[in-house]
Amino acid sequence: MEYISRIQSSIDYIEDNLTSDINFEDVAAKSFFSLYYFHKVFRAITQTSIKEYIRKRRLTVAAYELINTKGRIIDIAIKYQYQSQEAFTRAFKRMYGNTPGKYRKKKEHYVLLEKKRLTKDSLKHLNNGISLEPKIITKKRFKVIGMRYYGSNENSEIPCLWTEFYKRIGEIKERNANRALGVCEHVSNLSNLSKFRYIACVEVNSLGSIPEKMVSHIVPTNQYVVFTHKGPASKLDKTYRYIHGIWFPKSNYEPINADDFELYDQRFNNDKDSEMEIYIPIKRVK
Repeated sequence: MEYISRIQSSIDYIEDNLTSDINFEDVAAKSFFSLYYFHKVFRAITQTSIKEYIRKRRLTVAAYELINTKGRIIDIAIKYQYQSQEAFTRAFKRMYGNTPGKYRKKKEHYVLLEKKRLTKDSLKHLNNGISLEPKIITKKRFKVIGMRYYGSNENSEIPCLWTEFYKRIGEIKERNANRALGVCEHVSNLSNLSKFRYIACVEVNSLGSIPEKMVSHIVPTNQYVVFTHKGPASKLDKTYRYIHGIWFPKSNYEPINADDFELYDQRFNNDKDSEMEIYIPIKRVK
């Protein structure tokens, strides 16, 4: 339960500061996780980003005040960190389908997003019928060459990256021809939490020859927990929710700030019978 209670502490901090400027680093600090990892686990458990969660909670509480107080709309807007009534109205209408004024006249409160309360029971839905028994290994540092993407993958850019990469994979010398990797790079100073750096790549023996518009990267030695995902890549989100919402809370391990990656070999053909492996760097905590 300690893992869950740490995340709940961050959620409580958000709730206590909805009317203040909220720094994401401060939110993560309440859980004693790095911002990089906290963003991942928060999204896996709540199925929304930290930024989106805060926005929806503010709008929910603001909507309650519109119905149950006589506060001016501009005052409520400023209270919940909107710079103007116009900005508040745009955000409110996008979520509620009505302007704040019309919503107030209807006098029917709709809860956009309740405050999250994490318990073992509340996380059971993340199981999705999944029961994965991972293996714990130590993997030595290795070199990769591939094509890098930076963004939020909102428009499925990563599948397109893989398509382009496979067209050019033959240009990479001294590669392991039997498998490919998707490396999610750990970046300690990433300013935009909705974006990440990802490399579609192959393991190589040497970084001496790097094809044009490709990059090299070295993944350091680490201890990993390794999960086997069964099914198409489109179902990966369910496996990640299980890993962060079910497996880690009951394990004696915790993720560390380092690259994680997915490994695709001859078992993977992106159908329901496919298999691929997820490697998450860890440390033992108990």
